[in-house]
Amino acid sequence: MRIQTKAAGVLERTSHYLKAGSLREKPVWFNVVGSHPPNSDFTKKPKLLQNNLQSKDPQESLYTASANLETGHYKTRVNKQDRQHVHKTVTKIPKLEFLEDQLRDVFYHQHPWEFSRPKVLVEGNEANEYQKCDWSHMLQLEKPLDGESVVQRTLWLLKRDKSTTTLFEAYDKARFEFYRLRMEEEMSSTVAREEAQMLGTIFPTTNLSWGVEQEQKFADVWAKAAAEQTQIFEAKSSSGGRANGSMGGENVAEESKSVWEAQEEKK
Repeated sequence: MRIQTKAAGVLERTSHYLKAGSLREKPVWFNVVGSHPPNSDFTKKPKLLQNNLQSKDPQESLYTASANLETGHYKTRVNKQDRQHVHKTVTKIPKLEFLEDQLRDVFYHQHPWEFSRPKVLVEGNEANEYQKCDWSHMLQLEKPLDGESVVQRTLWLLKRDKSTTTLFEAYDKARFEFYRLRMEEEMSSTVAREEAQMLGTIFPTTNLSWGVEQEQKFADVWAKAAAEQTQIFEAKSSSGGRANGSMGGENVAEESKSVWEAQEEKK
């Protein structure tokens, strides 16, 4: 592919195309690039070595250090320093760092149990739905109370609240607001449960204990079936092998069945 050495002149070429009629409509980026034109050319250009014009003979770079000049050895392989890109800072992709990510890291390291709360991972049509919320107060109708509320509230206090001058003050203020709302939320759920019990509602088990009971039922069936299979295996190993004749065929058929098939037949 041909090396593109005139990438910075795309605005000039496009304007010529518009005047000549090659392009009927302006591109979307035309006005933006026209208001902020590129002032430098970052394209990589090949280095041309012409006779009697370069400052140093390329053959001299084949020699190694001055100690090897005495022996007359040539440098036939490039080392690590020679392979390094001189202008790597121009083409290097910068690492994106955001203040929101640092606040999330601090909050969830201090409150690891917040990860146990269920979250909705499906986003809407736009990824900036949290920006539509009014973060002058932490409690929102569009989203539940979580660590992201603390992050967005901290950023709002840092930009618009004059009483908080530093990031630590804004974070502490948002964090204590989160604690107060979380305690109010837990207190309201406790009061609602007590009022329901007072009016005759019966809560036999919680969701967690009900799930443990359902798992224990399957665990008991498996433990019983495993104990029976262990007894059969110990009986066969003590007798010294399978029995001959028709009994041996029945044992083979029983062994081919799974544990759950055996339990279904017994039922």
